[in-house]
Amino acid sequence: MVEITDARLGAGLTFAPLPPLATPQELLADALPVLDPPSRMSVTAAAERYVRIQTQGAWQSFDRAQTPYMVEPTDMTQSRMFKAVAFAGPSQSGKTKMLETVAFHAITCDQRPVLIVHMTKGDRDKWVEEKLDPTIQNSPELFDRLGRARDDSTFGRKRFRGMRLTIGYPTPTILSGGTYGMVLLTDLDHMPLVLGGADNPEGSPFRMAMQRIKTYLSRGCVLAEGSPAFPVTDPSWRPRPEAPHEMPPVAGGIMMLYNQGTRARWYWECRDCGEEFEPRFDYLVYDAALDPGEAGETAEMACPHCGACLDHRHKVEMNRAALAGRGGWRHEGTEGQLVSIDDDAIRKSNIASYALNGAAATFANWRDLVANYEEARRRAETLGDDSELAGVHYTEIGISHRRLKMGDGDEIGVQFLRDHMQDTPRGIAPEWTRFITISVDVQKTYFPVQVTAWGEDGTAQVVDRFDLTQPPAGAPNAEPDAEGNRRRLDPSRYVEDWQVLEPLADRVVPVAGAEYGLKPIGVVVDFQGQPGVSDNAEAFLVGRRRANQGTRWRLSRGQGGWRVPFRIKYEAPERGSKGKAARQIKLLTMATDRLKDTIDAALRKSAGGAGALFLAAWMTDEDQVGEYCAEERLAAGWDKKQGVTRNEGLDLSVQARALAEHKGLLRINPDSPPSWALGGPGNANAVPLDVTKTAPAPRAAKPTTINFLKR
Repeated sequence: MVEITDARLGAGLTFAPLPPLATPQELLADALPVLDPPSRMSVTAAAERYVRIQTQGAWQSFDRAQTPYMVEPTDMTQSRMFKAVAFAGPSQSGKTKMLETVAFHAITCDQRPVLIVHMTKGDRDKWVEEKLDPTIQNSPELFDRLGRARDDSTFGRKRFRGMRLTIGYPTPTILSGGTYGMVLLTDLDHMPLVLGGADNPEGSPFRMAMQRIKTYLSRGCVLAEGSPAFPVTDPSWRPRPEAPHEMPPVAGGIMMLYNQGTRARWYWECRDCGEEFEPRFDYLVYDAALDPGEAGETAEMACPHCGACLDHRHKVEMNRAALAGRGGWRHEGTEGQLVSIDDDAIRKSNIASYALNGAAATFANWRDLVANYEEARRRAETLGDDSELAGVHYTEIGISHRRLKMGDGDEIGVQFLRDHMQDTPRGIAPEWTRFITISVDVQKTYFPVQVTAWGEDGTAQVVDRFDLTQPPAGAPNAEPDAEGNRRRLDPSRYVEDWQVLEPLADRVVPVAGAEYGLKPIGVVVDFQGQPGVSDNAEAFLVGRRRANQGTRWRLSRGQGGWRVPFRIKYEAPERGSKGKAARQIKLLTMATDRLKDTIDAALRKSAGGAGALFLAAWMTDEDQVGEYCAEERLAAGWDKKQGVTRNEGLDLSVQARALAEHKGLLRINPDSPPSWALGGPGNANAVPLDVTKTAPAPRAAKPTTINFLKR
């Protein structure tokens, strides 16, 4: 240690001694690897010699037999025939490990600068800390080449003898400067389509990456990998005979690169007939009539040529046999034939592209794959919400999602809804009703209100629909003027106007053919609107709590887009708008576009079937009926059709559905329903009626049930 005494301050300073000066021999030893010629060792062979990976908690040598389908795509990054390699596949199939081994090859065998681009800064830091650093530290050959200075190993940079490894995220700055021999893009579909913004677009991450390797001529390469995350843009697309491996068109991402490249698929050789076939999810055979878990237990892979079936236990054997030459990667030829990578007839492209189906992935279990698919498919068919099915397609099967057809036509209209209206009186719930919801929208000068009756199987019917337009007595400026005119409601200005909603919580809706009516299980009110609406809505809810009715009221807000990770959630906001403090109330947040899919599917079922949403014949106003089909499904979400001004019916139905699911609609056990969903006067919200004053209403036929909702 070195100690320095400062007499003026009377204090002693102690610090570690400086490191010794580097000798010329050390500097030369560090620089010599730059002069080494590139090794002719393939990436896979180098990984087996130099890299150790964690397997079942232990660090072991890299083994190509673990993921045989990764050998060719990995080794093609060193080929001078292609400028890029694109790999599309499900999650947990070995894609990221392929990217790592390519980077490690540049450290040990072919020293040149490498850039790795992760999705975001946070994901990059997490990956470096949890994946990259442990691999380097547990691989002696890699760790020996790593610099020992403090700045030689950071989240954004690793300095090795003879090369540097830069780890960034997709920004114009990172992809606009620098010269690299290799650029590696991970999870491409979760990167922005275009970098630089709308005002100064600079290009896609892939195109910008291609500019960074130009100096290295044919030695430069871009590797892009990822799971698909973009839906099919043309639902009517069908494969062409001359392009047997082509994927459906998408707006961007890894599947777009795959279609531009050589389009390789992984093939097995059938043990019975000797023909090659692609092990795809749609070649799995199972009993779809069983529950999802039981169906998964029966899954087998069927050869499309002879029908012979393979159990899941044979998958490892078939993958390794394909690596040995009995199958493997088959690329498209110039005339649509299937060829190997070294065939002169291969499709002309500077991208070697690969797509792996999840059924062949090492870490995918057919039982779980089928079970998850069936759960998501049945949910999509029942609720019209195919977000979970899309997730199975993207992350587990590794293909682009194509939306299920929900009906014969592309959209429903007013005439369809009129043709299937129920002949029930206004204000009377059908005899199959188990509970009531009331939903309230907030407009500039009125409150649109909808009363909805619900069955235990998700069937619903609009019981009443009206607008509240007049302020309550005692509200500011509510008295009529000299000419007898009264002002309309102003929810954004007067909190007192919200008092017109108070009677809704105590409304009793008679049930057809019964001597009782039902109070609503809750009233949900829109939280968003003109400036001032949210403040008044919060004040109204606080007032209902003080009146001991807080559990019967909910405030809702919508969140649009297809990538919302939930259908509904009930929690306090994490932050306020425009820098304000977060509100101290809970909000029922709705994924509006996903719920509108459900409402659209329910309206289509009004021709028959459980889970339907029925309108009633008393709705004679065509404009009011048109509110339920006022929007169309677009790529970015649901939006009003051209020329349409009112869509309150659809919004109110979305709120009603969100409240019903929040209360537990999808969790109702028909053999033991909760007290609020009981049939008969024993219902927790049932109120006896004076039968002498209540006219009997005609019974509405109850549709058949869907067992999937009961599980």
